[in-house]
Amino acid sequence: MKILKYLLLLLAAVIVIGLIYIGTYSGSYDVKRSKVIKTPISHAFNTVNDLKTWEKWGPWHDEDTTIVVTYGEKTVGVGASDSWTSKDGPGKMETVALVKNKSIDQKISFMDNDPGDIYWTFEEVAEGTNVTWGMKAEDSPFVFKMFAALSGGWDNMLGPMEEKGLDNLEKVILETMPEAPKFTLSEISTEELPEKVFIGYPHKIKIDHDEMTRLFMQYMPKAGMYAAKNGLKEGDYTPGSVYTKYDEASGETEFYIGLLLNKDLTPDKGMEVIKLPAGNNIMISKFGNYGDGDYDAHMKIAEYLEENKLTQKWPIWELYANDPSKVKPAEIQTDIYYPIK
Repeated sequence: MKILKYLLLLLAAVIVIGLIYIGTYSGSYDVKRSKVIKTPISHAFNTVNDLKTWEKWGPWHDEDTTIVVTYGEKTVGVGASDSWTSKDGPGKMETVALVKNKSIDQKISFMDNDPGDIYWTFEEVAEGTNVTWGMKAEDSPFVFKMFAALSGGWDNMLGPMEEKGLDNLEKVILETMPEAPKFTLSEISTEELPEKVFIGYPHKIKIDHDEMTRLFMQYMPKAGMYAAKNGLKEGDYTPGSVYTKYDEASGETEFYIGLLLNKDLTPDKGMEVIKLPAGNNIMISKFGNYGDGDYDAHMKIAEYLEENKLTQKWPIWELYANDPSKVKPAEIQTDIYYPIK
């Protein structure tokens, strides 16, 4: 009986010491984990910013099937909120601040305890987006401190959960990755240009995109080689094309494939000189492979002309601003000019 009594006293002493230890254990923590995800920063941000995606990647859903989530009136942006019930008790979360594509700040609370902070940062890196998920609090409840102490510290308790959550988040992000656009268009600008000289090989054909592509593939390298043969270097000219007619009604087009000159050059045999008159022009830049988005660019200009009650003049021309072999397909630049009255 004495042994049992001593064991009970020892157990009581251990419990008291443990309670004192937990009571004095720091309730302040700031634990974060980061992961680079191969996705545009906007997609990573938008996924986290929508609370309805959290059920798909939140690591706690894998461990507790009793969780039932209820959403507030908003689920995206500042003021978005949700709440839940589970075997471990209720909780709630709200987005309180954000900077688009940079950061998200949230408040989370369990039962009637004071809320803790959740924070996210998003940084564009060469491999995609560096996503950081952090949790912090200044004064945690006793039961939370107990779990932290038994886990070997706040980092050991929360860090693995954040790591698992980021792994799950990566899967959701990659599964919902939006298809990259084939092209992008700049805003339309107005430019007053001086007279320019263009030399090019003339063509008059029925509108046929396959035939036009064939002609460009034949004559554009020819024009470039002619310039190089005559000592012109990068910057002395810009490859381009000039259209003096493009009539969809008759199905006919007349155009030149050649070079906009920044330095004097006698035309090659078969080339003609076209003077691009001084005056006002509207211009749009298209970024993407040749052929992708050309129609959209010209339609955007047509809409701009109509909305602003402007009248175009001829010729119109395109300049191919960079070498497609030296840039990514999405960076291939075509500048389109429309002279206006």
